[in-house]
Parts: sequence; structure tokens; C-alpha cells
Amino acid sequence: MTPDQWWSWNADLPAEMRHLPSGFVVTPLLYAASQNKTSRLLPGDDVVFGRRPIGDSDIALTLSLADTRLAWRYGIGASPGLTVDWRTEAFGEWGLRFWVMLCLRAEGEAWFRYDAESGVLSGLCGDHRLTVTSAKAPLFASFHEDLEGLERELEEHGYFYLGSRGIEGRFAALRFNLEEAPEMHLDLALTSPQVPEAKRPHHGAPPAVESAIPSDAQQALEALHDVMAWNHVYDFVNRRPYTALTRFWSSRKFGGFGVWLDDVLYSVWLWGHLETGRALDNLEAVFAWQTDAGNLPCLVTGNDAWLDRSQPPIAAFVVWSLYARSGLREILERYYPGLLRNYRWWWVHRQLGETGLLAYGTSREVGSGLYKGTKLGAKNESSMDNSPLHDSVPFDQRSGLLLAADVGLNSLAALDGEILAMIAGILERDEEQRELKDRVAAHKARIADWLWDEARQVFANRMLSGEFVTSLAPTSFYPLAAGIGTPEQVDALVDLYLLAEDKFGGEFGLPSVTRDDRAYGDNVYWRGRIWGPLNFWAYQGLRRAGRIAEATALAEKSWRLFQQGWAERCCGENYNAQTGAIRDQPDTDGFYSWGALLPALAVAERLDLTPWSGWSIQAPETGGSLGPFMTPAGACVLRVGSESWCLQAEPGPVLLESNLTGRISELDLGGEAPSLLLPAIERDGAWIAFPAHDISLCRLGDRELQPQDGRFALPRLPHPLRLFALPWGAEDTD
Repeated sequence: MTPDQWWSWNADLPAEMRHLPSGFVVTPLLYAASQNKTSRLLPGDDVVFGRRPIGDSDIALTLSLADTRLAWRYGIGASPGLTVDWRTEAFGEWGLRFWVMLCLRAEGEAWFRYDAESGVLSGLCGDHRLTVTSAKAPLFASFHEDLEGLERELEEHGYFYLGSRGIEGRFAALRFNLEEAPEMHLDLALTSPQVPEAKRPHHGAPPAVESAIPSDAQQALEALHDVMAWNHVYDFVNRRPYTALTRFWSSRKFGGFGVWLDDVLYSVWLWGHLETGRALDNLEAVFAWQTDAGNLPCLVTGNDAWLDRSQPPIAAFVVWSLYARSGLREILERYYPGLLRNYRWWWVHRQLGETGLLAYGTSREVGSGLYKGTKLGAKNESSMDNSPLHDSVPFDQRSGLLLAADVGLNSLAALDGEILAMIAGILERDEEQRELKDRVAAHKARIADWLWDEARQVFANRMLSGEFVTSLAPTSFYPLAAGIGTPEQVDALVDLYLLAEDKFGGEFGLPSVTRDDRAYGDNVYWRGRIWGPLNFWAYQGLRRAGRIAEATALAEKSWRLFQQGWAERCCGENYNAQTGAIRDQPDTDGFYSWGALLPALAVAERLDLTPWSGWSIQAPETGGSLGPFMTPAGACVLRVGSESWCLQAEPGPVLLESNLTGRISELDLGGEAPSLLLPAIERDGAWIAFPAHDISLCRLGDRELQPQDGRFALPRLPHPLRLFALPWGAEDTD
């Protein structure tokens, strides 16, 4: 996809806006005379990331320098224009001595001209023309070679210097001070030959649902969007958009871009709730680096490439989820071959002896990345680099393997194969589907047999020697996500480990090692802290295993944990398991993309889509509306009234309406004949309707339900039961 709107594409300058098709760039620069200091507002304490509403209509930030604080806002309309607004919230010095400069340039041959009489700046870059007007004219315009030249001038000559005042040049700075302009509004009108008039195709979802008191799910969905949107940037090295792990790492740590495999795949899954195009941006960024051997590399940056190792195989789950939400079969056709190659790579390169199970490792024959051939390199592949799970495990230098079958890896690989078999079935690749089903069945049986520690009643990592690893992580719950575990085993996992206060119980969710492990007190990375991916997969496992109450409790804990940091506009890479703090130690980032997995669980409590339950809706009793979100029926909004609720296409008709409570699953609103799995119904008076479909009757088990005023009355049901809605003319068909 070609980005076609103004956006904060530069990972290093979050307050900078770029319009990629035209090349125009707008960069704010602040200058405080009290400290003789400029700020181009790098990621850090001078910038607080504000709201970015679903639909991408505006971007809010708080910008600070030397105790002066500005509320800053960009407005992005349907046309390729841009508005800029600021309001001073705090003065650190006399406004006369504090400059706010709007700097304009273009990537390519460009020229700007300033009309001092009207205060209008005009810019031309190729066939693109930019016109900048302001509510109050700038004090003057200055022209420079580049941003660095303007910074040097201010720091050498101060705020009274006029030597660069002019009327034209390649780099323009419109200058305002806060005495004259404590508040300001500017309009940037762009005339683009590709988008005449104001008919730019809309890139994002429809405007967010407005509600006097947004539901937790709506607040969570909006937070998810904010985190994703702030970290969605442009990779100027490889010339493509993608979602950075965090804007803070792109240049300082990664040399311009960084694709850490599972981190970016989680961004695919998260964007899938909101916008297919940006999810696909990230899939392309991942699969572009698939090796000849078949693996998706652990990490590729501007500085290094870890081709010798991968990360836990979650790509099939992510690709299937995006397909299911978008309905785009071409997604499966495009990525299935690469997914299959990656799946097979694990069995060729990471099989642990004769165990029939997989281990993490580092391949000797490919790449030259940092830590290749070391135990640390093998631990990198787990994504849980310094986890105590690895402490006692021997590393075999010859094979490059950690000599333990990892329960998290094997469970996710089994799920990966299971979903690949589903995709093969959709694509009618029957032989590959049979191969995958057979391998997955054998793999699951081996996990159930060899990785269950009967003495401790838990799934655990097991060394090649046969000895179980003593330390336990939330990966012990991952078999549930793969559909592994007897009812008795599930009970033991929940009662003895999930809920136990000395294991994984606690206020905020799952620490990365049990609380009674001596490594828990280290509180460093995977040694005791809480991580979004661990909560995410444990939640998926609990739901698949039917432990709905426990899954809901985990989602609520995760949401509370996220909210604590979000009050300060922080989204943690990881969290203190005792206090929920993010910045209590230096080994965490404060605005990390996969931190949005925590609010995503609050969204899933209201609306979800999984391979085992299909599209599901928790029919609400009360609470605000939710949306818009992507569904198999397109962008939709769940609207909640005083006596009923409805699912409405956005924009479009009402697809489903009811007064049911409980969880509706396996929902299919495609075609002319909707179907769904109703929850148990314990009261009289329940009803359902399909306003967008011409339905003549519904079949519920052996009953036929007739409509009355467009509604179908539902009987009490002791257990869930599938309902089929039949269109007119289909009543006599089987």
C-alpha cells in the first residue's frame, strides 16, 4: 500500500509530519532563551504522546522545553491538507523569549516563498504545491540550509537575531513567540496531482464511536489504536511503512529500522482489529526477510541480522486472524507458502534428539549475527532471553541447541501446524493438509505425554536427560491454547498455579516466573516482570479450555495493569509484578507496541475472533458502545441501548439485533443465511433479529421459529445451540 496522508512517519521525530507522496515535511522546533536551548522534540521526556482517535482525524501531543508546555494538535482531514494548533499550558519564562518555529522543507527539489504582507508561505515540490496560512501572521520567516543550521543560529545568536530573515529558499521557518501567539492555528493546503480537489481515499477506519461514558472495551480499543498509530512509522532504509517495536529504538538502537519477529507479528494481529492495510505493511516487513533455509529471522535491523535463529512460531495464527477479520482469501494465498516453509524449518533444524519435540537453538550454517553459536543466541530464539527457564539447561555447541524441550515453543508450534492445516483446507491443498494434521496429532500427543510433570501437576520444560526444569513460566499454560490437556490437568493448572498466590496469582496478572522462584526477585526483564505476550497466550489457552471465568479475570487484571501506566500515557514493554510500575528499573521501554496486547484482552472480552470459537460477541447487559472494529462482515460498531443492542455495519445497515446476554460465538453474517451459536438462555422474552437480511424463519435444533414484527422469539436453552436463519425461498431446503 502507498501511504497517502500526512503522518508522523519519522520514528526519531514524533512531532514531525510528512506527506510521503509530495515529499513535504513539517517539523516544529522550540527555542527557550532562558537556557539558550533548542529542541526538535526527540522521543523522551519533552514529548508526551496524546490521543490519536480511530479514523486518524487528528494527532495530539504535549511538547515541553525548559518548563514551558504546549498542547499541540495536528488535524488530518479528508483532503491532503493539514492543520496545526497549539495552546500554551505553562510558561517557563516570558513568552517573548520563547520561540515556536514551524519548519518546512521537502524531500526532493523544492522552493518556498514567503509573502511578508499577507503572512502566507507557498511551497512547490514537483507538481505539488503547499500553501501555509495562519490565524495571526508569523513575526517573520527565515530561510536556512537545513534544521541544523537554524539550531546553530539560535544557539549562537539568540532570539533577537534577524540575519536569516528572508522571502525565499529551500528550508523555511515560520517564527512565532508565545507573547504574540500563546495560541495559534495554521492551515496547510496541499494541491496534489494524484488527488485533485478533496477526494483522497480514506486510509483508516471510520470515526470512533462517541459515548458519554465509554465502556472499558471502547477505552481499550482506543488505547490500542493510540499505541499502534504512534509506533507506525516509515522505514526510510527499506522504503516501506511498518510498526516499530517502539519509536525510541529505531535509530539509537537499530540503525534506522528494526524487525524483531514476534514483536512485529503482534502488531499485525493488533492492527487487524482496526485496519487491514497497516497490518499488511507489517506482514510484508516480516516476510521480506525469510531466509533460503525457510525460517523467519529473529531480528533484522540496520546494524545486524540474526538469520541463524527465529522466534516462537505465531505467524500462522496471526495470518489466519487477519484473513478471518478481513475476508481476504489472497492473504492466505500470499503467505501460506512462506508459513509452511517456516513450519518445516523448525522440524529440520530444531528437533531435539529422538524426543519428537522441539528445542530452541542457533544454526551454525547461516548468517553472522551477534551471539550466533552461543547459548545467549539460542536463548534469543525463545524471545525470553534471560528467563530462568534456561539457567540449568545445557547448551550443545555442536548442534547449537539448548538441550531441553520447551513447553511454550512446542505448544505454539503445534498450534502453528494446526492452523496451517486449516489454511491448507481453505486453499484446497489436500495432501499438505493431511501431512500437517498427522504431524500435529503426533506432536500434541508427545507434548501431553513427555512435558506433563505428574509430580508437580504442571506442564514444564524437560531436558534431554529426562529431568524437568525447576523454574516455571506462564508458558506452562500454552498447551491449553493448542488444545492440549485433560480436564483434570486443566483443573490442576488453574488451582495450583494460575490462582495460587505463590505461583502466578496476584493483582496484575502473570509474572514471568513463579513468585516463589528465587529469580522472581531479580525484577529484570524475564526474571519476574509481567509481559503482554505471556498474559495473551495464557488468556487464549484459558478460553479454549473453557475456563471462561478465569480468562475474564486475567483480562480484567491486564486492563487494570495497563490503565495504571496509561494514566501517564505509558505503555510498558514489561511491568513490575508487585506494583505494576513500568519505569522502576531501566530495562523496559515506556511506549512499546506489544504492550497493547493488554488492552486487547479487554476488547476480546466483548468481541473476539479465534480459530476455535470463530467470531464471537459478548452480548452486553449494560455499557457503552464499541467500535469501529474490523470483522468478517467489514467495519462494524456494537451499539448498546437501554433494552437491546445491535451490530451495525459502519457505515451501513444493522446486521444483528437482540436483547440476549451471554456470549454468541461462531457468528456468520456472510451471504443470505446467517448462523450463530447461541449461549444458554435462562429467561423468557429473549429475541433476535437480522434486519439486513430477508429472513423467513430460523431453525434452532428441531424447532422452527417464525418472525413477529421482524423478530424471532427465543426459548429457554439449557446449553448453547446453533441457530440457522433462512431467507425467503429456502424454507423447503435441507
